[in-house]
Amino acid sequence: MKNITILFLVLSIVGCHPRVKETTSPFHAVSLDFENRTVIIPEGFTYTVLFQEGDTLLSSQGLRAPAKGSQDMLIYIPINQSSEHGYLYVNHEEHKPNPVLGDGGGGSIFEVKKINDTWKTVDDIYAIDFSTVGETFRNCGGTITSNGHILTTEEEFPMSNEEIMSRFGITDTSDYNGRKKYLNYGWVVEVDPITRKAIRKIANFGRFPHEDLHVMPDNKTVYITSDNRPSILFKFIAERENDFTAGQLFAFQQTSAKQAGKWLPFPMELDSLSNATDVAVRMSATMYVSHEWIELVDDKLYITESGASNFNFSKEINQGGIVAEHLTKLPHEGDTYHDHFGRILSLDLKTNQMEVVLEGGVSSKDSMLCFSSPDAMTAIKIKGKNYLVISEDSHSGTNGKATEAVKAKGETYNEIYFLDLSIVNPTLDDLQRFMMAPEGCETTGNFFTPDGKTMFTTIQHPSSKNPAPFNKTSVIAITGF
Repeated sequence: MKNITILFLVLSIVGCHPRVKETTSPFHAVSLDFENRTVIIPEGFTYTVLFQEGDTLLSSQGLRAPAKGSQDMLIYIPINQSSEHGYLYVNHEEHKPNPVLGDGGGGSIFEVKKINDTWKTVDDIYAIDFSTVGETFRNCGGTITSNGHILTTEEEFPMSNEEIMSRFGITDTSDYNGRKKYLNYGWVVEVDPITRKAIRKIANFGRFPHEDLHVMPDNKTVYITSDNRPSILFKFIAERENDFTAGQLFAFQQTSAKQAGKWLPFPMELDSLSNATDVAVRMSATMYVSHEWIELVDDKLYITESGASNFNFSKEINQGGIVAEHLTKLPHEGDTYHDHFGRILSLDLKTNQMEVVLEGGVSSKDSMLCFSSPDAMTAIKIKGKNYLVISEDSHSGTNGKATEAVKAKGETYNEIYFLDLSIVNPTLDDLQRFMMAPEGCETTGNFFTPDGKTMFTTIQHPSSKNPAPFNKTSVIAITGF
């Protein structure tokens, strides 16, 4: 990301066996293991568990309670520019009631330090106070700004007050800021990690299922992805650095992969911002399928698009929405499309041209190599080469996403891959498997220390049948880079 590089990993339901050019690999790729219930990483790398679901948290009121689960985005905040001493901020991708830690999602923060080559948690783990903004909901991705504030996304939101109670069990449905309570969910939230309090929900970024965002080096321009069908790519340009209370939102439009796209100015009234996806569709924005994480490398933004087995865009097309050209090449019947595997996209910031970098799917050379549902992602430079680090979030064994043996067991296996960006026109066989994750989980939230020697990542929602520690969500530190 910005001063600190955010990493995002990729997991797969399929155990895939990439053949990789030896000269491009910064590690020896790990093998498949469809019985795996722990973390498998390359020789020479080690991991340490730092934070787990159920660990004791200290609330802003001084009360102690078990930590929420579904830890997602991670951000390492150095102390005195150190790569061995800092704070870890952690999102919780939940939407449950909690009388002590606050309803919905939320975040946690704690001090970490590398002592005798081993990372340790220092002192208490604290819950971020989101009561200052009426609580939050299923916190997913995000970033840190140059002034040290956290921007955390709300990936999901209820469509009515009744749904808050019936589906999510949250009983407080009183109006917030003069509007119905359900309208207070679905935004980007600005957090001060020093005071451990939320500052505001940023209305100017729009209300939709936010997945991730990236603040550009000018500290004014922000690119925002949505995990939605349709998914719209948004951009916000602030009037002042690190102040997102004034500025202009845009929606992306590109009718052909051969054309440079353009940014459509978005109406900045609250009613339009509260229904951002619908308004963008009526503006003829380009429609994608579940954009996930976003990462800047040189002059390009890389975006994971996880896809979906079946989706219909008839309503949106009739309203003016434009289907992304690469999606129109997929199998479809009328306006019903089948995007089983997803892909990696890039947006050239000089030309505004969106291109496919790597299509997901099953390798033509090795039927065991399947790359699907890319999600969390970051970038890292190793020995002068830029790599994308991509996590899969695949939960289905259909459409060739898993071997028959895996499907028969009803199990999910995801993997983390590195992709060498110096490779021209990369194929599935250029993916390098860094991790075989524990059964049932996805990995997410990955973040490197400034020196690139440690990567923090989350083992999210693993199978409860796994032996400890990977029978519940865990945050780990991986060293050896």
